[in-house]
Amino acid sequence: MANKRDEDKISGDVQEASQRDRDQHFRLMAEQVKDYALILLNMKGEIVSWNSGAERITRYPTHEIQGRHFSVLHPKEEIRSGAPQRELSITDSMGSVELQGWRLRKDGSRFWAAIAMNELRDAAGERTGYVLIMHDNTERRASEETMAKSRNMLERLFETAPDAIVVVDGGGQIRKVNLQAEVIFGYMREELVGQRIELLIPKRFHKRHRQHLRNYFADPRARKMGIGLELYGRHKNGSEIPVDIMLNPIEAQESTWVFAVIRDITIQKQGEAKILELNLALRNQLEQLAATNRELESFSYSVSHDLRAPLRHIIGFVDLLNSKAGTGLDEKSRHYLEVIGGAAKKMGLLIDDLLAFSRMGRSEMMKGWVDLGLLVREIVADLQGDQQEREVQWDIAPLPVVLGDAAMLRQVLINLIGNAFKFTRSRTTAIIAIGAVEREHEQEIYVKDNGVGFDEAYASKLFGLFQRLHSNEEFEGTGVGLAIVQRIVLRHGGRVWAEGGVGTGACFWFSLPKKVDPQEDSPAKACS
Repeated sequence: MANKRDEDKISGDVQEASQRDRDQHFRLMAEQVKDYALILLNMKGEIVSWNSGAERITRYPTHEIQGRHFSVLHPKEEIRSGAPQRELSITDSMGSVELQGWRLRKDGSRFWAAIAMNELRDAAGERTGYVLIMHDNTERRASEETMAKSRNMLERLFETAPDAIVVVDGGGQIRKVNLQAEVIFGYMREELVGQRIELLIPKRFHKRHRQHLRNYFADPRARKMGIGLELYGRHKNGSEIPVDIMLNPIEAQESTWVFAVIRDITIQKQGEAKILELNLALRNQLEQLAATNRELESFSYSVSHDLRAPLRHIIGFVDLLNSKAGTGLDEKSRHYLEVIGGAAKKMGLLIDDLLAFSRMGRSEMMKGWVDLGLLVREIVADLQGDQQEREVQWDIAPLPVVLGDAAMLRQVLINLIGNAFKFTRSRTTAIIAIGAVEREHEQEIYVKDNGVGFDEAYASKLFGLFQRLHSNEEFEGTGVGLAIVQRIVLRHGGRVWAEGGVGTGACFWFSLPKKVDPQEDSPAKACS
């Protein structure tokens, strides 16, 4: 009997030692867990012990936390709502509870915890407390939130894109569409998802499209919009829609799908057709205008040329009458002959000027580098021989070398300087200034005088053919000179304009294109 008792005692001691070993191993194992907080709670929810993982996550040392209620780890709003007691109650009734929520560290900072609470029972099955397991999921939650935001943003972009988007799988079946696809094609998305893509393609293209689809999935690659293909979609009502399509392959569910962005280019096509129509109409009008101009040029040249012969006869016979019968005619008859002769000579000047104007439009330009300063000095030297008793003050600034037809530009300067010389005739001292202003893309040349000037209200008429703002009794001329200036300058790609006032003089400008030098400054206008 004694032996039996000894054996039982020895067996009990062995079991107890074995249990102590297991408990020790369990405690060692729990201590080695760094990423999880393992916390033992008594029946009241007070912390009995916890591992180093709990210290690392909450930053509470074991001696500071033992004996405190586990609600110390809950935010105030959860304590007010009764969450800690609720967690214990659920565990009592269910045996365990799993949840996620914010928990507090010692310093008051929050971390997002994945939590599991289980009831703890002894060998007899009596509840002795609870086991609380926590893991810090803050970074994971932030990552998941970022991914969720990205997904939401992509979904919004997909849904609100200005173009139709249709996602098609490798079998040609529509898997996803956006709102604009409904707008363009007239279908609700429920009518599209699950259907074959040929639903959105005119029937006449079905066979060709199926082959294109097979070829595309055999070698999927991105295809940009605007590659010159004539593509059409089909509306629910059967009408065709001109479209442009961008394709991108995407990997999905171990297969390749295609992400198609479809743009309705109906308005663009209509605009292109309208532009083409307008360009054609404009081209026709330009051709008609060019033909009309050629006819007018030819007509004016022919008329002017043909009028010279009879006009010479008129002038010749008037001179014969004056020489042979001049003494036998009364005073009134001689006056008549003088009027006829003067009118014929004036007509001769008009015809000469008209011919000159016509030649400026017909003659070929011989472009080269032209020194405007040299031309001006030659013209002024010629005019100074005609000054006679006049006092003329010349103010000539440096002038540029330009690209143009030397003979034509000489005519421009002769006409402008000659006008300044003529219209300052009534001034005691005539002042004529000639200079240039350099702009970014052009050279601007001016001829300014202190003559009789003109009313700026009629400035637009100055460069018209036969337009004159002064009578023949005041100043001679035919009204062709400035028209010739404008024609020559326009042929050089420039502009002409004038500034002035009645009795205050005039300033005539013309511009010529030049090579651009962005480092150069643009001085102020000299005639302002």
